[in-house]
Amino acid sequence: MDTKWKKWINTLCITIVIIVMSAAAIEGVNVSNRFANVMDSVSYDASFEESDVMADVMEKVIIDWAKDQGIIDKEAYYHTDDIKIPSGYKLKADLVIQPYGKKSKKSTTTYGDLESDKSAVNKVIDYKLQRNPSYNLRKNGQIERYAVNPEGLDASEFYKETSQYSLLNTLPPDFFIDDQKKQRLESLNIRLEFSTDFMNTLKTEYKQDQQMVKRCIKEAMIIVGIEVLGTILLIILFALQKNRTRFFKALDRIWWEVIAMIAICGIGCIISIPMMIAEVSRQYVNGNTAGSSVEVAMMSSYMVMPVLIGLFAICVQTTVWRLKEHNFLDSTLCVGYFRKWYRNSKERQKLEYEAMSFAEQHAKDRIRQFQIARRILIAAVILLICSISALGFVGFGLAVLGVFAIRYLTKYSDRYAEEQRDLCKLVEQIEKISNGELSAVTDIAKESAYYDYSQKLTNIGSGMEKALEAQLKGERMKIDLITNVSHDLKTPLTSIIGYVDLLSRDETLSPEARDYVQILTKKTERLKNIIADLFELAKSTSGDIKINLEVMDMRRLIEQTLGDMEDQIKEAGFGIRFRCETENTQFLGDVNRMYRVVQNVLENALKYSLKGTRIFVNITEDADHIQLEVINTASYEMNFTEEEIMERFARAEKSRSSEGNGLGLSIADSFTKNCGGEFAVKIEGDQFKVTVKFQKITNENIV
Repeated sequence: MDTKWKKWINTLCITIVIIVMSAAAIEGVNVSNRFANVMDSVSYDASFEESDVMADVMEKVIIDWAKDQGIIDKEAYYHTDDIKIPSGYKLKADLVIQPYGKKSKKSTTTYGDLESDKSAVNKVIDYKLQRNPSYNLRKNGQIERYAVNPEGLDASEFYKETSQYSLLNTLPPDFFIDDQKKQRLESLNIRLEFSTDFMNTLKTEYKQDQQMVKRCIKEAMIIVGIEVLGTILLIILFALQKNRTRFFKALDRIWWEVIAMIAICGIGCIISIPMMIAEVSRQYVNGNTAGSSVEVAMMSSYMVMPVLIGLFAICVQTTVWRLKEHNFLDSTLCVGYFRKWYRNSKERQKLEYEAMSFAEQHAKDRIRQFQIARRILIAAVILLICSISALGFVGFGLAVLGVFAIRYLTKYSDRYAEEQRDLCKLVEQIEKISNGELSAVTDIAKESAYYDYSQKLTNIGSGMEKALEAQLKGERMKIDLITNVSHDLKTPLTSIIGYVDLLSRDETLSPEARDYVQILTKKTERLKNIIADLFELAKSTSGDIKINLEVMDMRRLIEQTLGDMEDQIKEAGFGIRFRCETENTQFLGDVNRMYRVVQNVLENALKYSLKGTRIFVNITEDADHIQLEVINTASYEMNFTEEEIMERFARAEKSRSSEGNGLGLSIADSFTKNCGGEFAVKIEGDQFKVTVKFQKITNENIV
């Protein structure tokens, strides 16, 4: 996934997967709603006779009869209003009502649309209910126990039922005992008759509802499969990504435990919403809530589900990338902080170990070994002493040997520590000599094994100091010789230049003599430049030179030098391509000497470049430096090394027929180093490249 179109395909696939998962979640809400409408009356594998459908139908018929007779309020028991039953049923009820202190009243009522045709009856159900005679009656006709505790009415305490269906939970308590009307129910016999068409219609509807339950279960399983497959696809697609947005990079800074908690809560909400919808729908079916509540819950779920799926996808994305970048454990709160502390501790120990000298490291390692060995021996001796009773004489002997071993090891480790101390002193002496302190000595005792080595190092330092003094003396004499000779040559050369100038003004000279005078003028001028270069080179090499550092601009320096050399460049016939790849080109340098450096480098390129080629001048930068590069194609075979061409009087052209004197690059190198820069030459085939590098400065770090 490295091209732009593959990135867009990956993003499109992720979007499609999230949309499909969101649609499946919304469909899951609909499935929950449909399932709740039939879940209370239909069982997945139960037959019609074993289900609660028949009980609901009988409850509906009895309640409708009770409302018709005025036994209960017509506005009550509205949960049965949504139960639709077909025609073809009949209810016959025989009631015995006993007013308090009066004679009982008997009544028989019928209800329904089934005609009295026994051949049409398919199912008959009898309800029989009788007052329990074991409870005594008061004089006014009230049940004695009920009169004592009227708030604790429980009809099942006072009545007995002989049918499998209960009327006590179907009809209201005041139907059985009504203190306001001062009457009670003595007995109730209800017969329900249902026609064949009635039963067949109910069975058909039950089978349809049962098919709906099966279909809802299958759809739920498919939805779960889609969600699981979508999660797997999201993991794969996120793993194929190459780059992420700033939002996801910022998300990686959150502890993974928080991400996991959000994902778990999201999954819990995704699972809970269909369950909530099922419960609300079930309450609506049972008549305990209004239909508007179901609609509000459904619409809210439609809006919340895509948000939860998107949140879950974000949690999956950051988890996959943490695993992909191998920093999953580091991004956790529990393990990550421990790993970070452990790594920091190891890094700190490593830095502390590396901060020590070689001798200290060696001594620490060896002394630690002695300490570990001593501790092991001490533990072994203690163990042997504790087990003398079991080992007897052998254990005692081993304990004694262990004590002597500890004593010997302690004495040996002390002597070794002293040797390591002397070794540290010897290493310290080596470091001082390597840093230029050639007269460094130590106070190692003669008895030490390192005493002879320390004396040899002292002798080496003394010899090197003498050799260095002799070398410096020779260099100083060479520089003084060049300086004095250059100075002594200036006086006669000035006189020669003066007389040559006088001769050039003499109009009596013949044309041939004038040619000789012009040659003398050029040669004396060249000799004057050579002497001046020698003098400057001698001063810069000896360090006897005054440097005035100030803020300079490399771009402006190149442009000014190219402008001053415009005539010389045109005469040479070379094209110069100047390119600056940075905006900040400021550095610290000496204006006069850096101008001379650039001039010498450009003149060197003009003298030795192949005709018809171009000279490239580039200014580049890195994090801390700006760099000037001058690249040209040589007109000769460069059979020399970078070190050889930097020597004084070294000429790239072995025939030495050009006007160069071999001092230009040496002077440029010396001036650059005096200003604090780096000067380098690199040969690549026929390409000759000169590099001048300086520390880059900004407005903030200019002192």
